[in-house]
Amino acid sequence: MSNNECNPNITLIYEYAAQALKDLDLSINRLNTKLGVVLGFDAALIRFFSGLPDRSLAVNIDALDISLECNFCLLLKILSYLALIISLIYCFLGFKPQTAGQIILPEELIEKCLGIPEEEYRLSILENWNQSIKELAKNRDKTSDLFKGAIWALICAAILSALDVILSSFLVK
Repeated sequence: MSNNECNPNITLIYEYAAQALKDLDLSINRLNTKLGVVLGFDAALIRFFSGLPDRSLAVNIDALDISLECNFCLLLKILSYLALIISLIYCFLGFKPQTAGQIILPEELIEKCLGIPEEEYRLSILENWNQSIKELAKNRDKTSDLFKGAIWALICAAILSALDVILSSFLVK
């Protein structure tokens, strides 16, 4: 083959790898957006929960001459805040910078690949991209797991807070 021709399979693999890198990058960006949304919900819920009336410590029903302490309400409130904090931690861990493969500088490519056939040039880039794809996929999967944990913690916080509000509304006149 001449210097301008290369195996069509190498070209196909090269294009596939380039698309795989783009797809992984898009997937990671979507996950980061979702983590940002969960982070915003966490912050909003912390603010919202702090503004709810607090009847966790004592409940008085004068008409029935009953005075109750709702320690369970306090426990629910504490657990809901802990779940929100856990969700925040998952979000922040998801935003933690991660390595994504080695970058070959253009000057290195010029030094090493200028005199070689296109097929060998593409193969050398493919070897680098292969490692990058593995690392990006691993990072994406890790971020996805953190996102799932953040969502579950957020759901738990919402349920616990709803139970706290419902229980305290039944115990108060």
